[in-house]
Amino acid sequence: MARAWVAAALLLAACGGRSAPASTGGVTPAAADKTPAWFAPEALAADVAWLCDRARAGRGAYQPGGRAAADWFAARFAELGLEVQRQPIPGGSENVFGLLRGDDRAVVVSAHYDHLGDQEGTVYPGADDNASGAAVLLALARDAARGPRPRHTLLFAAFGAEELGLLGSGEYVNRPVWPLARTLAVINFDMVGRNFFEAGAAQPATAAVIGLETLDGARAVAEEAAAAAGLKIVPAPAGLLEVFGYANRTDDWWFRRRGVPAIHFSTGMHDDYHQPTDTPERLVPAQLARVARTAAALVRWLGARP
Repeated sequence: MARAWVAAALLLAACGGRSAPASTGGVTPAAADKTPAWFAPEALAADVAWLCDRARAGRGAYQPGGRAAADWFAARFAELGLEVQRQPIPGGSENVFGLLRGDDRAVVVSAHYDHLGDQEGTVYPGADDNASGAAVLLALARDAARGPRPRHTLLFAAFGAEELGLLGSGEYVNRPVWPLARTLAVINFDMVGRNFFEAGAAQPATAAVIGLETLDGARAVAEEAAAAAGLKIVPAPAGLLEVFGYANRTDDWWFRRRGVPAIHFSTGMHDDYHQPTDTPERLVPAQLARVARTAAALVRWLGARP
């Protein structure tokens, strides 16, 4: 995940944002009653717990735990009735895709599932980086599979080998499952489970959203959905990462390079980044739910957009 937040946080506040009503404190009881089960904090936390279980040993890209996580995503996509495809990544990892077919244009929804694995007996669980984003990805796949059929194809991409240099997403853009010329947008999640920018002045119920300006109408959709979910979003232009030289730190970078509009969600850096202490109990499950509900509105909007 991009270390850009360390440098860019000083500018993010100037980019504006819209706060949730002060009375929400997160998801209200009334809102929770109407929230689908797959967006419940405990459901998202359960998926994070599975990915971070000792049996997965940190989901190293070329380690058994990483292969087990890939199989798990394939099984979950199949359970939802999605068309499952798997793409080898040179070296022994793979990307896993679940397709919900619409017309010949597609929206890609992505997160990487790998982390640093077991290094000389020390396990790096990678709860925030990026079991958090992977859990949100799966929740969005569940939401789409159980909702109205989208106009456009939705391609849910669980990328592998991100931690080794964005290898999975790089393999995808070189050999895309769906032609990039007919890809309308990418929504990517990387580190979305903590209070916003814990490495600086931590803010609860807040997330940064990069690249909303690349699609007309996206910011209005995101702000309305975020308010309903009890989330404050901090919009920032995609060019901000370029300014600090950190644009190539997460999977949407490859798509931006190829001219595909990309939106990226993150809650930013913290002291447990790439440490054995990045464990599930340090996440904020309600934050996962807020991000997932906000992103779901964007996915539905993009999937139906004329």
